[in-house]
Amino acid sequence: AQVRRQILEQVLGGHFKPGEKLVETTLSAQLQISRAPLREALRELVDQGIVVSEPYKGFRVRPVSERDLNELFAMRCALEKFAFTLAWPRRTPAILAQLDTRHRHLAAVRAAADNRLLLGHWARLSHLVGIYMSLHHTLHGSHGKFADMSTLYRDLAQGNNLDAMLSHIDDHMRQGFESVLGALK
Repeated sequence: AQVRRQILEQVLGGHFKPGEKLVETTLSAQLQISRAPLREALRELVDQGIVVSEPYKGFRVRPVSERDLNELFAMRCALEKFAFTLAWPRRTPAILAQLDTRHRHLAAVRAAADNRLLLGHWARLSHLVGIYMSLHHTLHGSHGKFADMSTLYRDLAQGNNLDAMLSHIDDHMRQGFESVLGALK
């Protein structure tokens, strides 16, 4: 599990790019482990959809295609808006206060949605979203560039206009999607 987490962190952190070959000898030396636990960790990442296994070629970070990005964009927008719609009437002062202190503002809203099916879909998508965000942050550099956008996101989430929040989700997602898609092309 520790080896799997280390490799996953490197993938999501942008150290390994989508489509990049994972060389077992290099990874085992870097992580100071034998190849057996490394292969087990890589197989678990294959099961999670982060890594692909190619017969006689080894392992690669899952490539990301334009279709993948289009499908992710559509699904993520739908899930984010659905989560906000469910969570909107359940917002409490405590949940709204969390939005001020958390780096990832949407985590509190997703939890507030209290919908197992939604959370299950999010769990399956979260690694692909992580790869997407790695591409996004590599393309744009620092996270700080988006601080104003995060403030607006928080303000809308704490406000009284659900339609404005849902509209902002569309705009926010589309901007990031278009920049990553442009870089992929």
